[in-house]
Amino acid sequence: MRLAGLLACLAVAIALGACARVGSPGDHAGGAAATVRFAIAADPQSLDPLFAHVDANSVEQQVARLVFEPFIDIDERGAPVPVLLDRVPTTENGGVSRDGRVITYHLRAGVRWQDGVPVTAHDVVWTLHAITDDRNPVRSRAGYDRVAKAEAPDGRTVRVTLKEPWAPAVATLFSYGTAPQYVLPAHLLEKEPNLEQSAFSSHPVGNGPYRFVSWARGDHLLYEASPSYWRGTPKVARIDVRIVPDPGTNFTLLRSGGIDWNLLSPAQRASLGAPQDLAFRTVPLALVAGIAINTTHPPLDDVRVRRAIAASIDRAGISKKITFGRYPVVDTAQALDSWARDPVVHEPPYDPAAADRLLDAAGWRRGADGVRMKDGQPLSLTYVQFPESGTGVRVATVVQSELAARGVRIAIKSLSNAQLFLPKSQGGTLASGGFDMAYVPWPMGADPDDSFLLACSGTANYMRWCDPQVDALERRAVVAPRRAERKRLYAQIERRVADAVPIVYLFNPSYSYAYRTALRGFSPNGFDPTWDAYRWTLASP
Repeated sequence: MRLAGLLACLAVAIALGACARVGSPGDHAGGAAATVRFAIAADPQSLDPLFAHVDANSVEQQVARLVFEPFIDIDERGAPVPVLLDRVPTTENGGVSRDGRVITYHLRAGVRWQDGVPVTAHDVVWTLHAITDDRNPVRSRAGYDRVAKAEAPDGRTVRVTLKEPWAPAVATLFSYGTAPQYVLPAHLLEKEPNLEQSAFSSHPVGNGPYRFVSWARGDHLLYEASPSYWRGTPKVARIDVRIVPDPGTNFTLLRSGGIDWNLLSPAQRASLGAPQDLAFRTVPLALVAGIAINTTHPPLDDVRVRRAIAASIDRAGISKKITFGRYPVVDTAQALDSWARDPVVHEPPYDPAAADRLLDAAGWRRGADGVRMKDGQPLSLTYVQFPESGTGVRVATVVQSELAARGVRIAIKSLSNAQLFLPKSQGGTLASGGFDMAYVPWPMGADPDDSFLLACSGTANYMRWCDPQVDALERRAVVAPRRAERKRLYAQIERRVADAVPIVYLFNPSYSYAYRTALRGFSPNGFDPTWDAYRWTLASP
């Protein structure tokens, strides 16, 4: 949290959620009357997963998971769990061909859409075609564009043929990839002339534990337990999703007793202490936060300047002072527990003297006021961040101060999460390149494939950095059949990126959740806090 258009919405703070205990006492009691309320940071743009923000943990993905089932889920321990499938395809069970090009999926028996129609292989094939259809403005087709052919030999079997072997396929398609998607009901959508403008976008019909009831835009969404859910009707009767952009409001509700669960920033977690009515869960994330450097903007096209910026920033100090050590420093796009991470790779360390030497060598000399100048122009950069992330806001202040000490002027520009991560066609700041530096959390999928971030045409390559050798290595890494070979290739990628510094990697966050002890079964995974909503219960007060 991979992403995030990735990252079209964010994964570190976009989803500060909460289950607010608002309403009559009966609403919060256990049993059939139970209601859980949580908050999302912005109004969804669409409730149709086809057009949702692509990264896991986005606003749309959290509510989509209430309604739709993935092929494969990831439990709270990080283990794959077949959901819409009755088994995870492998070479050993015949689900993946020896050459890696053909995947055979077996759908779980007894799963129905919420209107009673069975989920079939036709739904899967139709959805694959919808995702890859250029007439549909899907945020990202990453992974799905590698499908050459999809067939349905029978009602519960789907055979997908890839254009070439692609190692991340099983962990990506209709699962936790860089562009999460869900199977959609073909019988409701295949005759729609314009899918994006269909009624389904505001009134979805899924196959998950909760069915959509209503949407008061800008205020809340209401869901109710689906009696046709294949695991059985969930114990919590209603889910009321409040739209609360301010994370501080959620935190106030938590402390005052009006919240059942909430995602906490490190500072919030530290201030809570150990209240008796709250319990805590910390979830390691496949997510890396860093500062994207727009390498097309002079002087950031000069690697010496980028390396100087990296050497000016005390990343260990940021981790310690801002995150209280809860977000460890990383040096690559691979999370700390990724098997693809090379621990010997490091970006330039914090070294102000080295930063000064690099800036001097690049021709940026200090003026009488201490600001670095070249050809009569000051070294001034625009740094964008989004206020929904308290951690990101604090990072911006530190970076501004540390670069000012090196003679670099930083103007901080605060933009909403939505504005920052919108696609280019809608004026998104990152996608259109209207920045010099930007704080970005990149969700990484269940597979270590990071081509979406580092390849020249990567959907989240906001740095606009292009290295033909990295492109070639990325292409080899996703088709290599053995983990050892993929690990070696990713290590080469990591070394080249660390030398070029298109990103100043900051930390690998963990999500810390506080939840009321009355809420049982709440075990968020590293991708989505609503993945196990089907097993939530509320004990009687």
